[in-house]
Amino acid sequence: MARSFSKPHRLHVMNELNVTPMLDLCFCLLIIFMIATPVLEQTTAVNLPQAPKGAGRDPDPKTQYRFVVIEADGSYSLGNRKVTKEELGEEFASIAARSEADQPVVRVRGDGSIPYQRVVDVMSLAKSKGLSKVGLDTEIR
Repeated sequence: MARSFSKPHRLHVMNELNVTPMLDLCFCLLIIFMIATPVLEQTTAVNLPQAPKGAGRDPDPKTQYRFVVIEADGSYSLGNRKVTKEELGEEFASIAARSEADQPVVRVRGDGSIPYQRVVDVMSLAKSKGLSKVGLDTEIR
């Protein structure tokens, strides 16, 4: 009796891409962005200056700075001249009217003995006038 050998069956190999891991990644990213977006909207838009840890750095000669000083008695100075809070607001408005590239960085220097609320008031005033380049100066210990 003769044996008949049939042709071996070929396995059908699927040449399709498995998209399940990619969909899992997309859903994870979607969830992360859904959680992070409300947090980003609650932050104040200010560009704080960066400095290496433990030491200050020399100011960039191309960058202009305006210094607002809050004295221990609560009075304000812009550079070397005394100003009222209204004059300070007018100065912030004139700075904000410039193009973004021409705006100087406003640095707030508050005396250590004043209530923190005074510093917050100046920062809020700057934000309300449209400034985004505002920083706080501290003494390096």
